[in-house]
Amino acid sequence: MAKRNNLIKLGDAIDQLFKQEKLDVKISQFTVKNGWKDIVGEVIAKSTTEIFFNDKTIFVALNSAALKHELSFRKEEIVTSVNKFCGYKLIEHIVIK
Repeated sequence: MAKRNNLIKLGDAIDQLFKQEKLDVKISQFTVKNGWKDIVGEVIAKSTTEIFFNDKTIFVALNSAALKHELSFRKEEIVTSVNKFCGYKLIEHIVIK
């Protein structure tokens, strides 16, 4: 029986498919949305009305002017927290709305 040289591990094939279709990023974005409370805390999470992504930017809408002001000073901290939560550099910027 001839040996096949084109065999790859199933896990490697799945990883390759995820990267090719950018599913790994979409799953990470979904995970960030679901884990937002763990990333920023309960007070900010309760005031968050919308979270969406565009490339390497996360857009966060809040219903509290005071929290918007506070978060404008903590942008780098939140970017770092999101990336740490994902385990890789998912975002580079945050826009507070």
